[in-house]
Amino acid sequence: MTPSEERPCVRAQAGRVCREEGCHTRLSIYNDGCYCSVHEPMSVPRTRGRKLAT
Repeated sequence: MTPSEERPCVRAQAGRVCREEGCHTRLSIYNDGCYCSVHEPMSVPRTRGRKLAT
């Protein structure tokens, strides 16, 4: 069984738009967030429990 056959892709509701005021970008059904890539709040990735220097 291939990985894509194991479980279906999670899909968000179609027709959503970015939550940022004034932004009219339509979000992909594969983007389960509330913002487009331009307005997504920055997150700091962690590696082995430590914050990376930014």
